[in-house]
Amino acid sequence: MPQRKCNRTRADVTRPTKRITVPMDFETYQAIVGSPKAFRHELDAMIQRFPELFPAAIAEGYTLHDIRASTKMPEVRLRRIKLKARDEQGKARVFTIAPSAVMPYLTGYTDEVEKPLFLRRFGVPFWALTYVFGRNDPYWYRLTSHFGGYDLVHTTVREAERLPEHLLADEKHVRFNGEKAYIATTVAGDCVLGASVALAADTDSLTEAYGHFKREAERLQPGYAPRTVNTD
Repeated sequence: MPQRKCNRTRADVTRPTKRITVPMDFETYQAIVGSPKAFRHELDAMIQRFPELFPAAIAEGYTLHDIRASTKMPEVRLRRIKLKARDEQGKARVFTIAPSAVMPYLTGYTDEVEKPLFLRRFGVPFWALTYVFGRNDPYWYRLTSHFGGYDLVHTTVREAERLPEHLLADEKHVRFNGEKAYIATTVAGDCVLGASVALAADTDSLTEAYGHFKREAERLQPGYAPRTVNTD
């Protein structure tokens, strides 16, 4: 049996998402996905209206790449685009354009899971969600836990040049499994950029918690350092 290669070196395995979610209902998306002209017209309008959703390199142009069907949701067909500008390694950059009506990983429709997830916020158990809304307990558990799958910095900021120069950092006191804990938050420009749990208020625990924001920011811009950090 092959031996696992274990060491103490931290390896970041999170990759920037290749999905671009645009504010669009499912019916509108399906009506234009099969028409290159209609899709490009709508996408160009989205780029002008919501530039923060797209990579900066899209300004150099893009081509319609292909359309992919889903095995999880056969009725969903998603179109992909390819940027004309390649990445730093010279590789093509392909992104999936998805409507906000469809959840990430094609786990369901947004309007169908919005109310169950809202109730989960108040501690409604998974078995109760299953009883009322169907599916099964593991489905609701996975749907809840998947919210932590994306880089918070990359999701909100997206482009290195938009990283803030001034930050505010503070800890929110919470209860975790009945014990006191702290959420180390990093904010800027009225936007939460980091929120990680620390089980203690000592230097090592808080450094680790705030370090999540640091690592995500450095994945977006290596060597990133804010000019000021305001702490409570």
